[in-house]
Amino acid sequence: MWSFLLVFGLLCWGSHGSVTCKNDLNAEVDWYILYKIPRMDHISSGSTTGTEYFYIDSSGRNEELSNINSPNGVLGNTLRPLFRPIRNMEETFGFISYSDQPPGCGADPKRFGHSKGLVMVDRTGTGVWILHSTPRFPFRRDQNNFWPNSGNKHAQTFICVTFNYNQFTTIGTHLQYINAFPFEHYIPDNFHEELKNVVKWTEGSPYISDKVEVSLLTSNRNQGFKVFAKQANADEEVGDLYLSIAKDIRSDVYAQTWGCQPKRSLSYCSTDISVINVEDIAVGNRWMWKPKVDHSKWCVAKDQNTHWTCIADMNRAVSQYERFGGALCIHLEKVQGHFLRFAIHPQRCLKRPHPVCDPDSDGDNLQLIG
Repeated sequence: MWSFLLVFGLLCWGSHGSVTCKNDLNAEVDWYILYKIPRMDHISSGSTTGTEYFYIDSSGRNEELSNINSPNGVLGNTLRPLFRPIRNMEETFGFISYSDQPPGCGADPKRFGHSKGLVMVDRTGTGVWILHSTPRFPFRRDQNNFWPNSGNKHAQTFICVTFNYNQFTTIGTHLQYINAFPFEHYIPDNFHEELKNVVKWTEGSPYISDKVEVSLLTSNRNQGFKVFAKQANADEEVGDLYLSIAKDIRSDVYAQTWGCQPKRSLSYCSTDISVINVEDIAVGNRWMWKPKVDHSKWCVAKDQNTHWTCIADMNRAVSQYERFGGALCIHLEKVQGHFLRFAIHPQRCLKRPHPVCDPDSDGDNLQLIG
């Protein structure tokens, strides 16, 4: 009898206490990247609903999956520790949901960074950092209602990484560097000061750095990552996140950012380093689209001897150079290979595109906070 109770208790704790990235089979993975497909009609392979996605993870899987909004899918499984009332959360668990476009309101762009993500942590073990591009995500802390319907329209990216608790001092500091807006959170008093300071957004002024902040992180299974926090400056040479990344990794980069961003910057081309906009994206075996329907933000090293790929916060425009934000970058050849194949048509230098864009409602009619 006692053996049964002990095993039952351990199973129950494991279902709540294991804070890691999870795949669609609810198995733990060290990290994964999702590239969600935009909703599209009249394509040769048939229409898409906008819930399909391409999945890459630390186990070597790379495949097309569907129903990103499923309660038992990759995101639903990963977010499960979040789907409880705060009063029922263990004292060893904490979370921060941050976004410049949270559900039902908006963050003051003069005070807060252009960034979206989620931190969930078990103080006695591991936690996850999810960096993404989807407005209003998570929509609710509800297994059946975490995905915003507005998220179906455009392509989006997600990266989830499992880290040991000690790495969250660096992550907390990074979130302060980018002035992330924490729209929902629960961080107990015995957590790292760096995480507690993230949620004290009403105290003091925005953090302003006079340089690009670059930090190294190591995942739970020893995968290397680099995290960038950009400067806020209208000068492209200073405020362009992707140019800062290219200079640091010493490689030209292909960059995909929101194609309908007002006054979107051209490719940056010089004899020393270049940031080359992507004009067509191809994912998987049958999907292709243009940046005007792609809200993701990422870049990949062009040099195939420099294996960096970054999932990022920022678009490329002066209005974005003036804001805070950053990127989480993975150093792995197979990931770089996927993203180089995604970037099928680079923008030639000095060529200005004129995308025909549908109105983007992501930021309309939102009450500013801060």
